[in-house]
Parts: sequence; structure tokens; C-alpha cells
Amino acid sequence: MSGDLTPYGQAARAVADFDRLVHDPNRVADPVGALFAALGAASAQHAQERRAARTRWRNRPEAKAARSAAARKAAATRAARKAAQLAEWEAEAERDARMPSVACPHIDFVPWGGGETQCSRAPGHIGEDHEDIDGHTWPNDDCNEDDCGEICGF
Repeated sequence: MSGDLTPYGQAARAVADFDRLVHDPNRVADPVGALFAALGAASAQHAQERRAARTRWRNRPEAKAARSAAARKAAATRAARKAAQLAEWEAEAERDARMPSVACPHIDFVPWGGGETQCSRAPGHIGEDHEDIDGHTWPNDDCNEDDCGEICGF
């Protein structure tokens, strides 16, 4: 097929050649194979022209400017989100690091499963019991008025 035809013109010419070959009693070529080869060439040319047009469209100055502005906006949004998340993490770390105003000298941390025994008079504890996260309570015999005195609020 000639390269100066449009893909539509190439397809129309392929169909005309197919019709001519089918009705030619002295044909030596395969009409279906010739049709598919011509249609494939037309399709390839059409795809190449579409890619070139898309590239031209994307490389317009106004399209490049719009992409650049969108990229800057997205980078600013990501930076703001990251800063907010970092501030949230720092606030949480600061909140977790605060020492309670009431500190009992009998708090004992046992790292192999015993947990932490806290003073029963500390804020958030009920009476003589310490409430666990699961809702279980147990008496805290380590703190009393004689041992802790004013530290624990007796």
C-alpha cells in the first residue's frame, strides 16, 4: 500500500483489491491474506498517527503548565499531610511521656508477664482495687497509709 493514503483510504483500497482478487479467475495471490495484510498496515498507521496526535496534545504549553501546577499542589498537600501526621505523632508521644502527678514508690514493673502493680489510690482507680483493661480487679496490698503516706493520698 502507498504511504500517502490515510488509514481509511488504505482500508478502502484493501477492500477494493480484495474484491478484485476474489473475482479474478487467474489469481495467484491469496485474497484473504492480502486483505488482512493491508488492513493490518492501515491499522498500524492509524495507531501511529493517534499516538503522535496524543503526544502533540500533551506537549502543548498550556497542558504542561496545568500538569506542573497540579504537581506542585499535590506536593504541597502531601507535605501538609505529612507535617500534620508528624505533629499528631509528636503530641501522642508527649502525651504518653507525661509522668503522673501522683507517683507511688511501690509501682513495680515485672517484664516477664507480671505487668505493673499500681497504687490503688492513684487517679482513675477505684477504692482499694486496681482495674485491669479486661475488667478484672484485684486488691493492691502493697500500698497502705504507713508505707505511702501523703504520696498516694492517704
